[in-house]
Amino acid sequence: MMEEFRMGKKSLELCCYVAGAGAFGVFLRWLQVQLAFNELGLPDPSGLHIVVLLFVAVCAAVFYYFIRRFAKARLYLPDDFSVAFSNSGRLYSIVRVAAGAILCVGAILLFMKSDGDKNSTDYRVLSLLGLMSGAAFPVWLSSANREKKPSAWLLCALSFVPMVWLAAWMVLCYKFNTINSVIWSFIVELGAVTVSMFAFFRLGGYVFGKPKWKPCLFFCMFSAMLCIMALADERYLGMQVMFLAIAAENLTCCWIMVRNLEQKEAPVRAPRKESTGGFEELI
Repeated sequence: MMEEFRMGKKSLELCCYVAGAGAFGVFLRWLQVQLAFNELGLPDPSGLHIVVLLFVAVCAAVFYYFIRRFAKARLYLPDDFSVAFSNSGRLYSIVRVAAGAILCVGAILLFMKSDGDKNSTDYRVLSLLGLMSGAAFPVWLSSANREKKPSAWLLCALSFVPMVWLAAWMVLCYKFNTINSVIWSFIVELGAVTVSMFAFFRLGGYVFGKPKWKPCLFFCMFSAMLCIMALADERYLGMQVMFLAIAAENLTCCWIMVRNLEQKEAPVRAPRKESTGGFEELI
């Protein structure tokens, strides 16, 4: 009971660190947009570009340090999906449903607000895929609690939907900015979407039979931080809500994974045989 309480406390602390890093990233990104661009939107020489890059690199290093510390403490996440993502309880139910609902709300807002945009078709495709992803997340996560597992095809499909959605978002982000020479104006969004796609790819590994808890936890933390940081940019409200939902989903997965970490048993050393000094030791 005490061990479960200790891991629950660690998981919440880690989520707070990630959310705090994202909040500070919002401030740095806002400062960069305000001071590092002129009235025409073109970049001015500024040290904030380097500061933002250094901040992202430091966050990645800190997240990696947390995972190394877990590994050194002989903690690991089981390979079985039902054990690794066990999240039974009312609180878990509320959180996973809320995260999926926020994504659905963002998708609906994007579908409605992009009506008069010249790229309205692309935005509507993105919103429909986002709506499917929002519906899939709580179902996928709750399936780890069922005594009778759903079919493997269903779990694979639920894991595949957010990867397709984020891949489409990444392609559309590049398409919308093909003539934009100011890389800093969209690089944070592109980076957040790309890292989030890797995060859901690693989460899907537990369903597709390729579980790797260290990169899975790292990309979930990194994705949540970047998605919060991306909220400092201006875009459709629906897309802002969708970024917030991705951060909430990845933080939820971080919370569950860290809480379900288990302790490895210490290796038992074989007793050392006493030397007899005879010729048989050379054989």
